[in-house]
Amino acid sequence: MIVSNKSAPIFPPFFLTSAFVSVILFVIGEFLLAVFGSFTERTYLIHLIIGAVAVVAGYLLVRVFSRGSSERFLRALGACPMTEEEHSSVYNSIDGLCLSLGMTPPAVHVVDGMTGNAAVVGSPHPVLIFTRGAIDSLDPVELEGLTAHLLIRCRDPKLLQRTIGSVSRFLPEVRRLERRWAHHEDVLDFDRLATAVTRYPPGLQRALKTLSSLGTSVSSTSVFNAYVWVLQPGGSPEVATELHPSLGFRLAALEEA
Repeated sequence: MIVSNKSAPIFPPFFLTSAFVSVILFVIGEFLLAVFGSFTERTYLIHLIIGAVAVVAGYLLVRVFSRGSSERFLRALGACPMTEEEHSSVYNSIDGLCLSLGMTPPAVHVVDGMTGNAAVVGSPHPVLIFTRGAIDSLDPVELEGLTAHLLIRCRDPKLLQRTIGSVSRFLPEVRRLERRWAHHEDVLDFDRLATAVTRYPPGLQRALKTLSSLGTSVSSTSVFNAYVWVLQPGGSPEVATELHPSLGFRLAALEEA
């Protein structure tokens, strides 16, 4: 259950990735020992030292990598910080909803392009991402519905692992686990909880329809990071994918919210 706006905890994929890197480092260390080391009665102690160093180094490497995941994601998109002077309506919506949710307003970035979509990443702190088309096209009620959905995503306990997976193309076990754990129910829960905050399901429904009408494709995205976006960033939102239910299904679910 999504209950906190604090930075998402380090979930199993982080530790599994650390273990994966540590094993690689351990194998490298053992190889170097076999080639250059001298085998004595104390070799077992050397093995233990190599193992300990590999574990610590693996953890630190993945830790450093994970903390920079959001920045790498934003750079790949060409996203820029959004100023309050430029888009006061967005900040007003965020501030009002954050007050209701009891959370600190997150940073906000904008991506050039007139398609309609939005996303959330976080390592360690959440960042909201809007396409310029979404900002320019949504009316205040629709913007509130979309913003509420994004803020609920900020409180997702799996936000960190989603963010790491979005930029970890060279770590297949992260992608595999994320795709296994990403379900349509996640997106439907975000929608449902967002409307519980705004108490107006039609606002989010209208927002999703407007975004879909603009087209939801976003450059520099791929199947590796589709799950951080509100709508499928490639292809048609009308067609369900492994990570996103179809738009029609989401709208029908909101009718019952």
